[in-house]
Amino acid sequence: MNWNDFQHLTLNGKTYSQQALLDFCNEAPQQHMNELGSFLSDWFRDTDTIALKTSGSTGVPKKIIVKKQQMLQSAAATAAYFNFQQGQTALLCLPMPFIAARMMVVRALYSGLNLICMAPNSNPLEIIDEGTQIDFAPITPLQLQSASNTKRIKHILLGGAPISENLEHRCQTLSAQIFHGFGMTETLSHVAIRRVNGVDRSNIFYGLPNIFFHSDERGCLTIDVPYLENRIVTNDLVTLLSDKSFIWQGRADNTINSGGIKLIPEHIEERLLPFLTNRFFIAGLPDEKWGQKIVLLIEGNPLNANEINGLKELFKLHLNQFERPKEIRFIEKFKETPTGKIQRFHTLQLSLDDKEFR
Repeated sequence: MNWNDFQHLTLNGKTYSQQALLDFCNEAPQQHMNELGSFLSDWFRDTDTIALKTSGSTGVPKKIIVKKQQMLQSAAATAAYFNFQQGQTALLCLPMPFIAARMMVVRALYSGLNLICMAPNSNPLEIIDEGTQIDFAPITPLQLQSASNTKRIKHILLGGAPISENLEHRCQTLSAQIFHGFGMTETLSHVAIRRVNGVDRSNIFYGLPNIFFHSDERGCLTIDVPYLENRIVTNDLVTLLSDKSFIWQGRADNTINSGGIKLIPEHIEERLLPFLTNRFFIAGLPDEKWGQKIVLLIEGNPLNANEINGLKELFKLHLNQFERPKEIRFIEKFKETPTGKIQRFHTLQLSLDDKEFR
């Protein structure tokens, strides 16, 4: 499989060869088209490798170098899973500097898909032309959150963040077949997928063909990908069901040790989700008594005293004594990556200078 064999791309119904494609993207007035042109220029450059940038959700974004052939092999795995056919339509509405958008372009090059391109925004499904049908739409959970319907979409692949319980429940009313992908820049997008709605819905992630999973001594997932040279070691805590399937539990780097009890914030957040409308997350701060104390950080303006007391009563009803937040802090705006993920560490640091806590 040679990257030089993939020189044509169809955008919004029109197929372009290499130079015409670059000219069209670079001369377009929209920034997202210019960014697409920049990536394609790198792709067509006479070198076997290309630079990618990680999202920075758990640290500082970093640059990694990968082989174009590896990206094509990842694209082939997705094409086989979703049975892509030449001429089918796919949505491109994610930020081009990051892996999800770049892999969508490579999938279109590989499978001969027609890319419907639009600027990244919080609700792309609402602005698709009335007569346009989309076979495949990779979007973030945030981009699906506000969608009123998915009647013009066949398959939706969610990625980039966990899916909230509320969104998962609402997905059951949507007509599109909705999937959740697990992956990262280092794995060149998703390596495992679970069905979110329909009769096959499940909380179990299943590996794509020839992808195998193990867990290390921390209980974190490790991944063997046939087109990557080294085993990928993650900080994702999982319940490993087999070498082809797992249930995601949370992030090891988020784990809190409070009074000698190890707590996974994502488990606590799941039980608080029905009672909080604003974005929030659970974190740990150093504490002389507990080692780390549980803190609830809420995005937006502070609640009043009655609302705070109401929350504390909910803590007693739904959380055990070790899980109950010792403080509630309010941050006007959470720190985010360019792809919309909450940067927990940076937001927590921001909260240390904020006086609004109870």
